[in-house]
Amino acid sequence: MNLPSYLFWDTDLTSLDYNKHARFVIQRVVMKGSIDDWRTIKAFYGLEFIKKEIVQIRYLDTLTLNFLVLVLA
Repeated sequence: MNLPSYLFWDTDLTSLDYNKHARFVIQRVVMKGSIDDWRTIKAFYGLEFIKKEIVQIRYLDTLTLNFLVLVLA
């Protein structure tokens, strides 16, 4: 998956496993990423998997929640 490194400023990208750390990746993209980053994770994970992971995330800001309501409805 080709995501910008600025999304993971505090993470060692060589050890980031997109399958094992899916929830972390999804949270970073929906909160800090661009619409192109969203399209990238949507193509990689699929909407159903993203929906399942989103409800497990403890904190999402209001802007992110509003975005998710629109794209996941």
